[in-house]
Amino acid sequence: MNRKKRIYSYLVLIISSHSFLNCVHKNPHAAEYFEKYFLYQDVIQKEFKEDSTKNVLSGNPDKEAREKFYKKDDHLILGFHLSENGNGYKKELAASAFTVSPGNPYSIYVDAQENEFHSKKTFKIKRTVEMISPETSVFDMFPMIDGTIHHLKTADAKSVSDYSELQRFLCSNFECSIRREDGVTFLTYTLSESMKEKFPIMYKKWHKRLKQLTFRFQLFQPGGFSKGLEFYNEGQNIILGIPDSHRGYWSSPKTLHLRSYVYLSVYGLKIDVRGLGYTFKFHRTGNTDIVTGEFTKMPETNIGGRFLSILPPSAISLFVPSDLDEYFEDMFELLVNGSDGKGGNRFETRTKRNGSRTKVVLTASSEIFRDRFLPFKSQDEDDEPAFSTELGNALVKDLRGK
Repeated sequence: MNRKKRIYSYLVLIISSHSFLNCVHKNPHAAEYFEKYFLYQDVIQKEFKEDSTKNVLSGNPDKEAREKFYKKDDHLILGFHLSENGNGYKKELAASAFTVSPGNPYSIYVDAQENEFHSKKTFKIKRTVEMISPETSVFDMFPMIDGTIHHLKTADAKSVSDYSELQRFLCSNFECSIRREDGVTFLTYTLSESMKEKFPIMYKKWHKRLKQLTFRFQLFQPGGFSKGLEFYNEGQNIILGIPDSHRGYWSSPKTLHLRSYVYLSVYGLKIDVRGLGYTFKFHRTGNTDIVTGEFTKMPETNIGGRFLSILPPSAISLFVPSDLDEYFEDMFELLVNGSDGKGGNRFETRTKRNGSRTKVVLTASSEIFRDRFLPFKSQDEDDEPAFSTELGNALVKDLRGK
């Protein structure tokens, strides 16, 4: 996860860690998994801080990153792995994939091909991530999520703040409140002066972005929209809505649907994206846990306003498509259907249990524009320590039980 860039990364980490972590049940194996995973991402960020190699490794290369690949026939490839080196890790890049082992616990392999879609240049990317992990799986997390949801039915603001390390961290940096209305529990987090003091760079980014951005994410099981979770903002307030459901409802879902609604008002443009659909599926085969995800529903889009001709200095290099309506139509066509009509951006994670250790293999396929409109693109400046790093530390402490 690129922790240094757009607000979406922080929002995803907050909602996922909130769901996984606000629990009274501890899971040391999950704690070790997240601790190692965050450590590996930190190594990548530090080793490639001023280098677009990190964009390639995240499966998000732009046209300038092409030189970071090795060329093989009509493919652009890059292999990466971390090996244990005393008290730290040593990185290595190559023109081939690496095999993971206990001493080489993390690898990434990116295979890209240059393509074109409606006269726009693209990369078709297949990315494989392998990690040696303690024996844990997302399947172990769902009962914890279910227990948390039922705890919140009777919680008050003080008990929520004291419920976990995560909640203590969030409520020490946001103003926290909880209310119940018509069978729905609402947790609200509001930007505060405390965050401004502890994480001034992060506060400045969020304060600005939440004025430009309105979002709503709805997560629900098939046929259970009214019982689904909602994560959204109202100005500076970030809100998690949790409808009542029977105990066990969230303990073992087979399918989850996600609907995304985003409204941006930036540089004179007004971009409204409504109902982008994504579907997760979960199942077990023998000792292997499998999670898949893919975009399944085209959104409605409306582009209005007029792009400003005078930009702030930090945005001078911003790429702006000549036809924004066409750009977004083609972008979502790639996400949902792909340029060949056989499927858009998708992933599959296989967690193979093998005693005390597991092997996690993530395979993701995507197609992205080489020139992309990134209105929130910013420099990699961050607080020290970073907000996301401290949030991750709280997650690990909670799962470990310390």
